[in-house]
Amino acid sequence: MAPLVVLGNTHRFVCPITLVANGVRVIGVASAEMLRTLPDSGLAVATMLDGSATVNIVNWTVGRYSGVGLVELEAPFPTDHDVVPLSIESINASVDVHGAPAALVMLDQIDGRFERSLVPVYVDADDAGGMSDTIVYIVSPHHPAHVETPVEGATVFAWLPPEPALGRRFTEVVAFAMAYPYRAGIAKPRATPVIAELVGLEDLGRALLSAATSKPESELGAVAGEIVDPVDSADDPLAGFDD
Repeated sequence: MAPLVVLGNTHRFVCPITLVANGVRVIGVASAEMLRTLPDSGLAVATMLDGSATVNIVNWTVGRYSGVGLVELEAPFPTDHDVVPLSIESINASVDVHGAPAALVMLDQIDGRFERSLVPVYVDADDAGGMSDTIVYIVSPHHPAHVETPVEGATVFAWLPPEPALGRRFTEVVAFAMAYPYRAGIAKPRATPVIAELVGLEDLGRALLSAATSKPESELGAVAGEIVDPVDSADDPLAGFDD
């Protein structure tokens, strides 16, 4: 996770951005609600947590879900800075953490430096008491002190236990979803209030599909129906065949 900033003498922190790589290509996912209010130019991703290095953002678009902003970066992402993109294998296709320990990963700007923080949370499915056909996933903090935590653009990670039947030999830390504020104010599956609703990250898989590479053509040219220049009858081995 990295800081998305507006460039200036002192970079203004906007929101966290989760960076994901597929091979050499890197794309970011951030809150579309935060991005839409910003100018088209002057946006960047800080690759050092002290803000000393940035990579410019050249474009962003809304994903299939309106809360997701997919961000395209200007230059190849540096490999020796504080921020390291996640591999595409570290993104889960489902929002359901299946009861695994989970936390919101967020960023704060403190004394000019960006710091990551973890807020342990519960992730629960909500279907409005059986009255809705659509299941949404909501987040409640473990501790009441985190009820006022700003969650816009934060990412939910879960610690998945080993599961040999699924080919998971060791514990894995996997990103499941992006959070945005829960505004309905209805559901309360835990003792603490719901602070966020989750949106899946599957749009990243579509955006990071490797470009198809065309196979080199065979050196053998087309022969069936090939058009060639006529030859003189004297050199034509079939000359007079139809006479």
